[in-house]
Order: sequence, then C-alpha cells, then structure tokens
Amino acid sequence: MDPDHALLTRLRDLAGTLPGDLAWLTGPPLRADGLRDLGERLCCLGGDLITRAGVLDEIAAARLPSHGWIPECGPDPRRRLAHYVGRGEVRLGLIYFASCGAGCFPFYATDAAGKTERHERCEKCVKEAYRLMSVPPAPRDSARSS
Repeated sequence: MDPDHALLTRLRDLAGTLPGDLAWLTGPPLRADGLRDLGERLCCLGGDLITRAGVLDEIAAARLPSHGWIPECGPDPRRRLAHYVGRGEVRLGLIYFASCGAGCFPFYATDAAGKTERHERCEKCVKEAYRLMSVPPAPRDSARSS
C-alpha cells in the first residue's frame, strides 16, 4: 500500500470511529484512558499528515525556478507581472501564492516562450522579497529586457 493510500485509510478509519469515541468520551465520568487514546491517535495521524505535506511541498518547491519568480495567472501573457514565490511552502496545489498575494502559474523553470525571467517584476514582490528573504531587487533595465 502506498503511503498516501495508507494515510487516507487512517483518515477514513478516524472519521468512522470518531462519533462513537466522542459519544463514549462525553458521557460522565470523563475517562483519562479514552482521552489519552484519542489524543495519541490524533497526534500520530496529525504528525504523519504534516510530514507527508512537507515531502509534497519539497517536491513541488524543487520544481520551481531557482530565481523564485513566476508569472501571475491571467489571460494575456504579455501583461503578466512576475511575482516572487520563493522556495517556501507550497499549499495551493497547481497555483502558487506570491509574497504580494497574487496567484501564479506553476512554471517549472522558464515558461515555453522563455519569458518567465523577462516579465516585469511586481513592485510589492520586489520589496517583500528584499525585506523577508534578502533578495536584492533586480535592476529596472534587466527586468524589462527581452
């Protein structure tokens, strides 16, 4: 059984047994053994879910361009700004949140037209990237060059 399937099976098991566990726990008197058992199950499953999320985040982050800038989502590729997504946690599946809050396409390296690095950079992202991650702002000329 693959790890993702095993985690989903454990989640389904918890969902199936939780109503009975809660009914048993909430009846007086409160039982330490029941609280401990449920707490241990929740902690163990929660830890495993967080660990798996970290692995999936690392896989996704490894596919991001090393420069950390990807273009925003939008219908007109000529008008997209590049936003700084960095190499931090990825929590939005196929769309990444930039430091300014914009949704960005998940280009893994430069886009097909080689324009990822050539989109004009979002001013908010430049300031945030510099402030939070010590990324120097790109010179104005190179951000627009083709």
